[in-house]
Amino acid sequence: MKNNATYGTIKMTALVIVIGLLLAIFTTSVHVYELGIDNLDKKVQLDRHQDIINGHAGNPWQYRVLAPYMINVVIKVFRHLNIPHYVAISFILFRFIQDTFVLLLSFAYYRKLGLSWSNALIGMIFMAWGISYSHYASDLQFNTFFDIIFYFLAGLCILQQKYIWIIPITLLAAFNRETSGLIPLLLFFSIAMLQKESIRKVLPIFITAVVVYIVVFVGLRYYYGYQELILPYDIYPGLDLLRYNLFRPITWLNLIATLSVIPILAIIGYQKWTRQLQIFFWVIVPIWFLVHAFGAVMAETRLLLVPQGMVFIPGALFYLAQVTYPPKSTT
Repeated sequence: MKNNATYGTIKMTALVIVIGLLLAIFTTSVHVYELGIDNLDKKVQLDRHQDIINGHAGNPWQYRVLAPYMINVVIKVFRHLNIPHYVAISFILFRFIQDTFVLLLSFAYYRKLGLSWSNALIGMIFMAWGISYSHYASDLQFNTFFDIIFYFLAGLCILQQKYIWIIPITLLAAFNRETSGLIPLLLFFSIAMLQKESIRKVLPIFITAVVVYIVVFVGLRYYYGYQELILPYDIYPGLDLLRYNLFRPITWLNLIATLSVIPILAIIGYQKWTRQLQIFFWVIVPIWFLVHAFGAVMAETRLLLVPQGMVFIPGALFYLAQVTYPPKSTT
């Protein structure tokens, strides 16, 4: 009986991995098709990559160094092997690996939250849907997809009570993108709200993670020096950018394409969520949308894949599971 259960688990795990790989092929190919090989091999993607390596990519691009330096190693290896179009192939392979990790980690995260195998699989498919529609005004955006990976890893570590791993995750995530600053807060508020008696044990980990983030954040800006602020479409952050976001039809079209109605279903079903997911919501969602509404172009919906994957997709699935299979009355 035990052997049959183990065999069944192995089959399901293999199925999830295969589906994840197939979905990653699809999501990566959609972005590559939208960009075109020339943009990867000779133009926008390569230019931005080289600018970061050379130290003059502008603010904030220059301070997002993790992915470019990792990819640079791949490019050098492929060039040494005399692989045709080695630059484009390096970019595509790297993004495919990222997408695969995003999708498989999403499944693992949804399972740890308490969703069934089938619902976690549906969640992974929803995640792939969102990725495939997030290519507006974008190159392959390696730092964005590393951001999603690090948030899923942080969520898994908290759910599995492997709190010490928050420190190295924060370290790598800080070298990747400044939006990783919420990762230590996920740990702090999870413990403070759910395990108050453990807060003293976890406090040193939280403080260390915060210090690591600040040191990397400040250190990168000291090392590379002042960088000219990159203005999206020559619009300054603040009220000007908020108006730009709110009154462009493409913003709402892309939001619907990427997020679908999943956030609406999730909010409706908020009371059906686990307490842990509710905490993740309050740490991530309000500040994420506020900062991006005033400081980024929200039509570039890849920027919203962290709250979509971490909160809205599992929230919607918890709600739909309760609606479809309501608990049986005991009376």
